[in-house]
Amino acid sequence: MRIELERPLAWPVRPVQTTTGLHVSATSILIACADRALGIGMHDAFERNGHRIHVTHDPIAALDTLEADGSIGIVAVELALPHFDGLALVERMRKSVQRHLQVIVVAPDATAADVVRAMHLRAADFVSDPQDGSQLHGALARALAAHQAAAPLPAPPAPAPAPAGNGALHGALEDAYRHGLALIEAVKALRESQPTPAAPVAAPVAPPPVPAAAGENRRLAVLRTLQQSRVARDKYFPKGLFEDPCWDMLLDLMANHLRGRRISVSSLCMASGVAQTTALRRITELHDRGLVRRIADEKDGRRVFIELTEQGIAALSGYVEHIQELT
Repeated sequence: MRIELERPLAWPVRPVQTTTGLHVSATSILIACADRALGIGMHDAFERNGHRIHVTHDPIAALDTLEADGSIGIVAVELALPHFDGLALVERMRKSVQRHLQVIVVAPDATAADVVRAMHLRAADFVSDPQDGSQLHGALARALAAHQAAAPLPAPPAPAPAPAGNGALHGALEDAYRHGLALIEAVKALRESQPTPAAPVAAPVAPPPVPAAAGENRRLAVLRTLQQSRVARDKYFPKGLFEDPCWDMLLDLMANHLRGRRISVSSLCMASGVAQTTALRRITELHDRGLVRRIADEKDGRRVFIELTEQGIAALSGYVEHIQELT
C-alpha cells in the first residue's frame, strides 16, 4: 500500500555542530539531476566550500563519472528524474563501485514509501527544499562527517630496519663474494665436462592460450563501447529519435553478467532509457522470447531480479565475438 501524505516528509536531521572542517579537499561531489537550474544552484552552494563538483543530467553519464573519478565520496541525486527515479540510480551506484558513498536525496515531494526505500539504500540525508542554503549546507556537513567516519585510517609506516654494524656487514660481504666465486668455478667445470649438443630443430610454437579473465575483459570493453556510442548519439541528434530499449537492456544485462552482478527490474528499466511502463513491456517481450528470466529476491519478496538465460548469453557472446573480429 502506498502512503500519500498531504505534505512532504521531513528526513530526521541531526544537528550540525560547527561549520569548521566542512572542507575536505580529497572528497569530490557528484550531482545527478535533470533540472539544470537546480544543478547550478547545488553546484554553487557546494563549491563555496572548495569541493570539486561534477554535474550530470543523464544516468549513464553519472555512472561513468562515478567509476572514472575515485575521489567522489558524496552523491546528490534528484528523486524525480524523467523516465526513472533517482533511487534506482542510487541502487545501481551502490553496485557499480566498491567504496563508501554518502548519498543526499533531493526530494521536495517525498512520500513515506520514498523515505523507506532511501533508508534501505543507506541514504545519508534528504533535502526537501533545495533552494534553502542551510538545508544543503547541513546535509553536506552530515554526509562529509559520515564519509570521514567510514573511511579506513591510513596504515602507519613500517619502521626502518636497524642498520647493521660495520663489522657484521663486512663479514657478510666477504662470505657472499667467496660463495659467488665458488659457484662460477662449478658452472665452468660442469660446462666443460658436457659434450656440445646438436642444435635442436625449432618446433612450431603454438600461441599461448588466452586467459578467461582477459577474454572477459575484452568482451566488457566491447560492450562498454557499444553502450557509450549509443549514449553519444543523443549529443548530436534529437533525443528520442533512436530508441531501442530491448537492445540497451540486453547490453546492460550482459555487461553485468560478466561482472557477476544481479540487476533488479527497476535498475534495468533505468538502463533502457525509456519510460518505466515501456521498459516493463519490453522486458516481457524478452522473457517471452527466452532471452531473459525473472528471479525473486530471496531476502526481499517485493524485489525481482532479471538475468540472461543460457540462450541470451550465447547470442550476445556470439555477437560480441563477431564485433571483435571486425575490429
